[in-house]
Amino acid sequence: AASHTGSLTGSDAVLDAAFKRAGVLRVEDIADVFEMADILSKQPLAKGRRMAILTNAGGPGVLACDALSKNGGVLAELEPETIEKLNKVLPAAWSHGNPIDILGDATATTYEKSLEIIATDKNCDGYLVVLTPQAMTAPTDCATAMTAPTD
Repeated sequence: AASHTGSLTGSDAVLDAAFKRAGVLRVEDIADVFEMADILSKQPLAKGRRMAILTNAGGPGVLACDALSKNGGVLAELEPETIEKLNKVLPAAWSHGNPIDILGDATATTYEKSLEIIATDKNCDGYLVVLTPQAMTAPTDCATAMTAPTD
């Protein structure tokens, strides 16, 4: 059953459609998280070991770092240009490193611009985006923004 707070995010069908379009694998509970981790561990690897993690929550970002390390990956060292570009679009309190914690009030635009920036970093072989729905988060908008075609 949807909670009162959950109802603020909009139609679940719309969210599912945005996730499907983005290739997002949705999980419903903590057991699903571990099952999904197992499934993803069997997928083709990124082009290298250096990953960037983009998140709006520190805890899940740390868990992603632990999983990355445990499975032979390493956190990419972001290029100075990447840090400079992120400084221009993120609040002053962002993590200033990898994992890239863009804070809990991150908007769809914040996710989109951050992802565009890290996707051009030559030190990153791949990236993982973690979005934890929070009261001020619009997950559908974030998913849509991150899957929009870019020029």
